[in-house]
Amino acid sequence: MTLGTLTSDLLVRLPTMTEEERYLGLEIYRQLSRGEPVSTPGLAEALDLTTYEANELLAHPNLRSLTYTDRDGRIIGFGGLAVRPMPHQFDVGGRRLYTWCAWDSLFIPVILRQTADVESPVPGDSSLIRLRVGREGVERVEPQDTVMSFLLPTAQTFQADALKAMASFCHYIFFFPDRERAATWTARHPDTAVISLADAFELGRQVVATRWGR
Repeated sequence: MTLGTLTSDLLVRLPTMTEEERYLGLEIYRQLSRGEPVSTPGLAEALDLTTYEANELLAHPNLRSLTYTDRDGRIIGFGGLAVRPMPHQFDVGGRRLYTWCAWDSLFIPVILRQTADVESPVPGDSSLIRLRVGREGVERVEPQDTVMSFLLPTAQTFQADALKAMASFCHYIFFFPDRERAATWTARHPDTAVISLADAFELGRQVVATRWGR
C-alpha cells in the first residue's frame, strides 16, 4: 500500500473535528505537555469558556473517544499523550511524558511544536528503540533500520472510549529494529503492516494538518 493510499484510507476513517473541538483539543495537548493532569476549570479559563461549556464539549464523541481521566475527573491522557506511566516514554522540555503507542511519538511533536526524546519498547524482548523527533521529522534513531507496524482503525474505533480505542488500535503499533523482525510480528497479527519511519512521520503530519490545523 502506498503512503497516499494509506493516508486517504486513514483520513476517511477519522471523525472530522469542529472548530470548537479543535481549539479545545489543542489546549488539552498544550496543558498536558506541562506534565500534570488537566482540570476542566483550567481548560475553561484558558479558552474563555464556562466550566459547563467545557464539559459539554468534552462530552462530544470526537473528544470523548480521545480523553482518559482519573478518578477525580482530571484529564491524564488525550489523543495519544499521557502524563501517567505507559510503556512509551516521551520527554519534552525536560518533562517525562508518555504516549499510547509508537506512532503517537511521531506526530505529537508536530502538534506541540517541540522536539521529543523517545524510548519505545520492542514487543517480545527487552530492547528499546530510541528516537529524537522534531516538528519536521525524525532527527535521530537507534537502531538506524527501525521501522513501525501499523493497523488501519475501523470507523468505530474512535466512537468508543479511550481505553477501547487503545485496545483495538494502539496495541498493534510498535517500533521494530529492522523490517525482518517487524514482518515476523505482523504476520502473526492480521491486518497489520510494516511502514518506514519516514512514511509513518508523514502520515502523522498529514493527519495533524487535517484534524488539528497544524
